[in-house]
Amino acid sequence: MKSNDIKLTVLFDNECCNNDLTSLWGFSCFIQTTNSTILFDTGSNGRVLLKNIEKKKLKIPSIDNIFLSHAHWDHIGGIDSILELNSSVHIFVTSHISKNFIRDMKTLSNGVTIIEEKPTEILTDIYSTGYIGEQSEQSIILNTDDGLIIIAGCAHGGIENIAKRAKKFFNKKILLLLGGFHLHSKNDQEILKIIKTIKNLDTKFVAPSHCTGSRARELFKEEFKDNYIDSGLGIEISFKENDIINYCF
Repeated sequence: MKSNDIKLTVLFDNECCNNDLTSLWGFSCFIQTTNSTILFDTGSNGRVLLKNIEKKKLKIPSIDNIFLSHAHWDHIGGIDSILELNSSVHIFVTSHISKNFIRDMKTLSNGVTIIEEKPTEILTDIYSTGYIGEQSEQSIILNTDDGLIIIAGCAHGGIENIAKRAKKFFNKKILLLLGGFHLHSKNDQEILKIIKTIKNLDTKFVAPSHCTGSRARELFKEEFKDNYIDSGLGIEISFKENDIINYCF
């Protein structure tokens, strides 16, 4: 997969980059590639998610897949609103999510794939990390010619552990690490240690938001400098030859 065939749009986030959109606690990111579209998580509120999708001029029927990182309400709360308008989507969940939830999703969608602990290819050049940590959370990896694009929902199992697993599996540099890094309760020393680990994994760009925490975002910005992206609701990111070329709201 070529990185310049990918576009990322954050549709739900409590960190806001675009005041024309409605910001609530939670996370969702729309992933567009040449061959498929994926809605990564669905935020906490379906009505707000639909409103933000409409304002971004995206079409719900164009969503091919839904990827749910984990079962917390702020990441799955909007799924019913999507399924009411598009029941042809395929859903990817981990094996630790409720069996009743999986049963209902099978009824309301075009099928459910259950992901276990190991990294798993879910679509061409698109992988789940497999579940990590006590919350059994999965992240998504886009395997591009220019490196790995990793999107995390909340990183309960450690954003550094997510990056390590992706790096070990592919043995490639990380082009972009985006999403919730879950560092709001960490002190400076702990955060800086995690940042050092992520940098040592040959990570080029970082775009933390959602549950990362304001202090952690400041420290990532200090360490990554021009390769830090001030991410949040409404941001659109696209790529060209290993560099981010379109970073707008």
